[in-house]
Amino acid sequence: MSRKSREISPTGVYHVMLRGINRGRIFDDEQDCRKFVKILRQVTHPKDKDDAPMPPYCSIYAYCLMDNHIHLLIAEGTESLSNTMKRIGVAYVSYYNKRNERLGPLFHDRFRSEAVADAGYFINLLRYVHCNPVEAGIVEHPSQYQWSSWHEYDGSIKANCVCDHTLPFTGMNREEVCELVLNVSEKQIPQPRISQRRLTDTEATEILQRICGEEPVLNMPKERQKKVVENAYAAGVGLRQLSRITKISYGAIGVLRRRSYSKTNNEPKEPSL
Repeated sequence: MSRKSREISPTGVYHVMLRGINRGRIFDDEQDCRKFVKILRQVTHPKDKDDAPMPPYCSIYAYCLMDNHIHLLIAEGTESLSNTMKRIGVAYVSYYNKRNERLGPLFHDRFRSEAVADAGYFINLLRYVHCNPVEAGIVEHPSQYQWSSWHEYDGSIKANCVCDHTLPFTGMNREEVCELVLNVSEKQIPQPRISQRRLTDTEATEILQRICGEEPVLNMPKERQKKVVENAYAAGVGLRQLSRITKISYGAIGVLRRRSYSKTNNEPKEPSL
């Protein structure tokens, strides 16, 4: 079966995700993260062989590096999105394989992308990308996570920035854009699903155990159930599968899911292949 063609963004802006092969780790330590950020800087601020600045291959508005996946809010520059992502992937995999004395691919299949066509959705994604570590339970606030572009927006990082801090759809200035991003903690951030392949019940059960241990979800308070459903769904567990495993009725699972997120046209979706 031939691959589905990527959706072309009328604005040239995309939400992109790279995932580790077999859900494996992409970053082992801070050195790996620093290297990847450096590569992002090289594609947004390229230089020629004489060290003279060149037009950017792309513009990046937000990034977040997680253990086994990466989120980018990115716009095409002097080359296509596919070529830029290939440039990023080849550079990092070459470094990673050499450092770890390994061979073969590091990323799962092609990168996944979603066209971003309007300002409202773009702003929602700006917030979502920076909230990934919060939704994963790693930190309580985006400012506590080192490996995202949050610190470019709050002013902690002032030199060698990766991101373009002007919105592509409006005439908003840097201060206005930063205010939008930094107000993220006051907003409800929808969570797009990361998984594409349907999980087995065994895999889904293991995910639930990582989220809540051995405590039966059925016996939890509603607010705790809501958070478990939210995190499990984000990890790729289907709603009917959640109902089957937790013994909570499918209707009740749906209610918990609806309580977790407001259903708007600007809800981030899972990037497609």
